[in-house]
Amino acid sequence: MTDLRPVILSGGSGTRLWPLSTPEIPKQFAPLFGDRSLFAMTMDRLVGLSGLRGAIVVTGAAHRDLVRRETASASIETSSILVEPIGRNTAPASLAAALVAGPRDVLVILPSDHLISDVAAFESAVTTAADIASEGGIVAFGIAPSRPETGFGYIEMGEERGTVFAIERFKEKPDDAAAGAMVADGRHLWNSGMFVVRADHLLEEAGRHCRALLDGVASSLPPRRSGVIDLGPEFAALEAVSIDNAIMEKTDRGLVLPIDVGWDDVGSYRSLLDASELDPNGNHVSGDVTLSDVVGSFVKSTSRRVVVSGLADVVVVETPEAVLVVPLDRAQEVRELQRRPDQS
Repeated sequence: MTDLRPVILSGGSGTRLWPLSTPEIPKQFAPLFGDRSLFAMTMDRLVGLSGLRGAIVVTGAAHRDLVRRETASASIETSSILVEPIGRNTAPASLAAALVAGPRDVLVILPSDHLISDVAAFESAVTTAADIASEGGIVAFGIAPSRPETGFGYIEMGEERGTVFAIERFKEKPDDAAAGAMVADGRHLWNSGMFVVRADHLLEEAGRHCRALLDGVASSLPPRRSGVIDLGPEFAALEAVSIDNAIMEKTDRGLVLPIDVGWDDVGSYRSLLDASELDPNGNHVSGDVTLSDVVGSFVKSTSRRVVVSGLADVVVVETPEAVLVVPLDRAQEVRELQRRPDQS
């Protein structure tokens, strides 16, 4: 039986869904969908997999206590929590997990802040990818694009190889014209940021393509391989680089598996509205809220009464720290606006 080792990546700066999400409580821990966080939901969807071993969580020092709280009540066991002194993107985090895992463990590398609605399809995809990874492949999960999206990276599919495709190339977040062309040609998938790879194979490829990075990660690890592990200062000196750039763009083992699992990265208030329960007028309403003649809007109160009248397609979010009111089609500006509280 294949040993599956979940690797839960839990970084993030909490800017795109401010003020619900903040640097102190980024979106994977924020109460976006009732009483289950996205972090908890990420772990929940692994329960039905066979051969599951204790998860490895990689997080930042600021979120150590949040992760410990979440893992203490999680639906699966956690074997190690790797604490980064500073976030260095997904390649160093994934390599640290691979060094802590058993060499033949198949790593299921997952961001902790994504939403997946079809858990059965996800389980099937992981099982398929794990079989391929156990034979040497490094499998990326690709999502069939439903719209031109400039906020995601893309994977171009190459030669078909059974249930997967060779990876022709990765493409960074495109402009509007390029995104439209990629959706139309049928050869491109959204890059979900989820990967399945055997630990020793990932380390082999890192040794070939980013040896200095691998050596730096290894030097930052203390001898202990379980419990809460503080990565050393060597980690902070590493290049901040994604697993796509450091390994996947260079390896000849890269494959992409198209999946349809109801995936969303919940990266904006538009996507949060689309993923939420709606009233007959297309609104999501949460908390002490009164609406009159409001349609297509996201309205949430966490500490006091909010009244909205005569508006369409807006975001209204109230927290004890801040109140956000913005047109839905400009909600992507929140990342910048919350950094400039003194400007109009």
